[in-house]
Amino acid sequence: MDEFDFLDEKPKRQSSFGAAIWNLLSTILAVASLCVGGLFTQIFLDPGSGLNPLPPVTASATQAPASATPEGPTSTPTITLAPSETPTVSPTPTYEPGSRYNIQEGSPTALDASVFHPEAACNFSGVAGQAFGLDGAPVAGLRVHISGTWNGAAVDKIGLTGAASAYGTGSYYEVVLGDQAIASDDTLNIVLLNPAGDQVSDVYSFDTYASCEQNLVLINFSAIP
Repeated sequence: MDEFDFLDEKPKRQSSFGAAIWNLLSTILAVASLCVGGLFTQIFLDPGSGLNPLPPVTASATQAPASATPEGPTSTPTITLAPSETPTVSPTPTYEPGSRYNIQEGSPTALDASVFHPEAACNFSGVAGQAFGLDGAPVAGLRVHISGTWNGAAVDKIGLTGAASAYGTGSYYEVVLGDQAIASDDTLNIVLLNPAGDQVSDVYSFDTYASCEQNLVLINFSAIP
């Protein structure tokens, strides 16, 4: 027999309890791995899922600002005017054959010509007025003849009732004597003529004035009933 004797020892058996623990842990780890894998798969397939702790940011729709310049041609609205009534113009009374006229009461009178000729101011001298028929309406178409001497010169001028538009409506006549206010004393005569040139009033003399406020002599006629 050898000097040393070797004893045969039997290997120790691992505890069955420890093996069970390890098996349990392995099972839990495997299940956890499956769960995590399933979670990631779900997030990948549906990023907006409530399981995703970091869901993607969804851009909110913003309304584009309205353009100040309209695109394309714009149509201009068509304005349709309602037909207006045509004013009825009363016919202007004309001379009635056989009518005679007198100087109207209150004539002649002197006015400031700048009321009707503001551009002329005092650089004006003249005679104006109207001829009224029996109905009181001004008559157009009568001739007003002014003759005599004024400012040392002979005067022979004709005015026509209805021709002086500067005085407005009313069939006015006007005879311009000159471009300055000059006084005269009964050196001018006025008479009314019908359209044929026949005398239908008496001849009347009148004065003119050197004042700029009296450089227009107003003489009206009225038909004799």
